[in-house]
Amino acid sequence: MKLKPRNPFVPRAPHHLYMGLMIMFLGWTMQENALYNGYDTLFLISGGLIALDDIIEHTITRSTPLHWFFDKVIVPFLMKVELKK
Repeated sequence: MKLKPRNPFVPRAPHHLYMGLMIMFLGWTMQENALYNGYDTLFLISGGLIALDDIIEHTITRSTPLHWFFDKVIVPFLMKVELKK
């Protein structure tokens, strides 16, 4: 399998690294409340994976699971919605 080249990192662009860190922060703030048992861990793990995906995309290759999901699922869905207007 041929990997795509990495994406250049532009700090003032919307990165899923930032979203992953925010999700991890939310999970961290939930830890002391018994109401959120389990959700805090889910937020910490999922936020970490999202942030890690962005780090891999900008250092090694842009052939990552989230990039594939964006290209194969989200973009076609948005194109279909846009065509219905």
